[in-house]
Amino acid sequence: MTRDPAGDATRVPYGRAPARVMNASVRPAPGRRTPEATSRSAARPSRGPRGAHRRSLAVAIAAGALIGVSISTMNESMGAIDGEFGLSALQEGIVVSALLVGALVGSLGSGLLAGRIGRRRILCLAGALGAAAAALCAVAPDEAALAAGRCLIGLAMGVTSAVAPVLLADLAPARVRGSLVTAYQVSITVGMLVALALGTGPMGHGGWRVLFAVNALPCMALGLTALRMSEAPGDLLARGREAGALEVLRATREPGEAAAEFAALAEARSTPHRSLVRCAADPALRRPMAIAVGAALMNAVVGIGAVVYYSTLVFSSAGLSGDSGARAASLSIGLVNVVMSFVALGLIRRHGRKPLLTAGLAGMAVALGAAAWCQLMGGPAAGALTVAAVLVYVACYAFSAGPLSWVLLAEVLPPELRTRVSGGALALTWAVNLLVALLFPVILGTPGNPDRLAGTFLSFTAVTLLILVLLRRYVPETKDRTLAELRAVLGNQRPVPAATRSGPAGHPPGGRPEVTPDR
Repeated sequence: MTRDPAGDATRVPYGRAPARVMNASVRPAPGRRTPEATSRSAARPSRGPRGAHRRSLAVAIAAGALIGVSISTMNESMGAIDGEFGLSALQEGIVVSALLVGALVGSLGSGLLAGRIGRRRILCLAGALGAAAAALCAVAPDEAALAAGRCLIGLAMGVTSAVAPVLLADLAPARVRGSLVTAYQVSITVGMLVALALGTGPMGHGGWRVLFAVNALPCMALGLTALRMSEAPGDLLARGREAGALEVLRATREPGEAAAEFAALAEARSTPHRSLVRCAADPALRRPMAIAVGAALMNAVVGIGAVVYYSTLVFSSAGLSGDSGARAASLSIGLVNVVMSFVALGLIRRHGRKPLLTAGLAGMAVALGAAAWCQLMGGPAAGALTVAAVLVYVACYAFSAGPLSWVLLAEVLPPELRTRVSGGALALTWAVNLLVALLFPVILGTPGNPDRLAGTFLSFTAVTLLILVLLRRYVPETKDRTLAELRAVLGNQRPVPAATRSGPAGHPPGGRPEVTPDR
């Protein structure tokens, strides 16, 4: 121990504060805080692990609802907005795409902001920004104000999508991490369905403005729930608050897992800061970075954006026409997405990530291929069979690629790279979604051409099969492995000692076999 030059407070060696020092009554110097006060402020006492998990679950639900409602709000109100403002085709494209432009910028900037102010605070700010932007959209006097408001909502959405899954994974033990991040994806699908259902009501006479006002509710919920959750242990360590970081880990994990995670975070803190280019050149970091980027892109390149954003156009090209048919198609996609996302919660608790992704991606490829074949063959039943195939595709996506892309993104990255790489990976995802939103109607044509629709389905089939091959070859199983264990597996480092690990539910600490690299 050494004397603190600032006054009476005692400084202890990093990460090794003895109990007699931590429990002593120490009078802090002006402007300084005791370790006990730091711990209490960081952990925001949650009445044990269950309380902490409930608070994290509330943030997951609010963050997912913000994204889901924001995505689907414009889909159901564009016709009424066009009628009120008299938009040209270019103006309509700008208003629709503004959300994705904002999301791309927000994802890119999330890493810099989170490093400066912490991830919990950035979620609070994202909620406040989203609520203000939704209010601007609700009272927008013209299309320029509406596009600006949508861009700001997209900014909040991009920040949330990059920060929330990683923060949730940092605050969750291995046994509940997959379910917690999946709850975030479930909330996205529920938010989309709620917006679609509200959009079936009358949109004339300012009804679309009410829909945008509703968009402010999940934003406010995110800000309020984020205020009550703990700060991430990594953010606390970055500010030199070791006691607070350890207290948070102990409040959310078993002792063995908490010690292993603290050791991994301490090691990451001691690692010199490097650019992402230099990190990608490091063999120990190249694999987790590639898996994270691939997982994020999987959410976009398998074609779900084309189906969700343009469900009416897809089903119209498949032979389903009429206003009532288009609404039924949109609602059916939303309903299937929600139901199968809830199914995913149960499946993720019982099965590994790789088996679920293998089954889901294979089912998606078969369904897309069947939809393409129906469009090429034609016939009186082609439309109904295409609709059925698309719904099977959505169902397979909802229990596999949809939730597990977020889970893998949050799990595989080492602590020193989580926020920076997840932000960049999500920016790529939003960029792909933006391209889909802009190019899909052009590729398909108006009215939709069945041959072009079949070609699009076949393209997505090929991409899905490629992802399946890469998954089976390069991605290890991550279920029930602590973040410290995953760092060792993916980086081909020496395994975490068994004495410091905690196994999954039903296994005592150290009861799992030694971790070896999964190639």
